[in-house]
Amino acid sequence: MYKNFFLKLLTLTIIAALSVWILQERSFFVGYLSFVWISLAFLTCVTFAVYLIMMRALAMKAHTNFIIAFGTAFAIKSFASLAFLSYFIFFQPIVNKNFIFPFFAMYFLYTGLLVSHIWLISKKKPLP
Repeated sequence: MYKNFFLKLLTLTIIAALSVWILQERSFFVGYLSFVWISLAFLTCVTFAVYLIMMRALAMKAHTNFIIAFGTAFAIKSFASLAFLSYFIFFQPIVNKNFIFPFFAMYFLYTGLLVSHIWLISKKKPLP
């Protein structure tokens, strides 16, 4: 289970990195290129950490425990992303405000991967 998700995560990260590299060559991320690469690494790590929490939640017997763990995992991802963005907004400001678009594009890609994988696993797991 972990290996399958890790391979999907690695594939998505490679595709995203290639996309960033191609757009970088066309001078698309002028003024915030380092932010895009840091965002890619951050979202990859946070997605994997949240996946580990989700797998622990799926192992729980009680339905309410799963809901609590599921909500907690997404809250962790949301607040970590908010803290990450806040740092780049307030403490290390980026002049070009378009830096938010690639971040959220990657955020939704990684969230979609996570949700789709958890959905597939939960469909295979028998109900208690």
